[in-house]
Amino acid sequence: MNSGCTLGLIGCGQMARALLGGFAGRGLLREITLFDIDPGKARDLAEDYGARVADSGYTLAKGADIVIVAVKPPQVRTVLKEIAPALNADKVLISVAAGVTLASIRESIDPNIPVVRVMPNVPCLIGQGVSGLSFGGSLADDKRQLIIELFSAVGLVEVIPEEYMDAVTAVSGSGPAFVFLVAEALTDAAVDIGLPRDIARRMVNQTLTGSALMMQETGEHPAVLRERVTSPGGTTIAGLRALERGGVRAAFFDAVREAYNRAAKR
Repeated sequence: MNSGCTLGLIGCGQMARALLGGFAGRGLLREITLFDIDPGKARDLAEDYGARVADSGYTLAKGADIVIVAVKPPQVRTVLKEIAPALNADKVLISVAAGVTLASIRESIDPNIPVVRVMPNVPCLIGQGVSGLSFGGSLADDKRQLIIELFSAVGLVEVIPEEYMDAVTAVSGSGPAFVFLVAEALTDAAVDIGLPRDIARRMVNQTLTGSALMMQETGEHPAVLRERVTSPGGTTIAGLRALERGGVRAAFFDAVREAYNRAAKR
């Protein structure tokens, strides 16, 4: 499978837009076709990325080499029932629906069809996402590599056993919301001590961005970097003590565990 292959994407929501933004710019595909139960959403997205619009999920799947199902989890079974007759072992089916297992997907289609389960996250919208990939069944090396390259266009790719997928959902899937809450709280705290909100937002955003890049580029443990900022008897240790007193570390443990438990119940 090479750049001559075609991709069909069912579901034209925010994640579909994020993925197309990366896929369309990499030259890895010959053609992209879209379908959504709301034809207007499909047309709008197709116009933005030069894609075609199919009149049904079945038509899309029949003409695509790679089929991505990007609908809400409760809708996956209905979509699979429609497109199953159009699938065969030469195609690849990819699901980005949270909590929908490879086993449950295989219940609705021919078990010989290669299936990939992917958990991308919201920062894929700006090409800085994380995607956990689990490959189910036999998949040729060239197809496997193409799929990794496609999702690498929107950020980091981690190929993982499916047993880790609920943990990935809790950490990288839900994680951006936790970070956004931290940014919101830090901004409000800055306003509380007198900074104008526009200045506070810019400074907090850049502080988070710079700190994340520093961890990534140095490769050092976060604790080591934190210690570098923490002088004896200084302002930072006073603030850290307040965070520990408020149970911030335990709160993150609880948040990730709750998200994991919810993912595992789907």
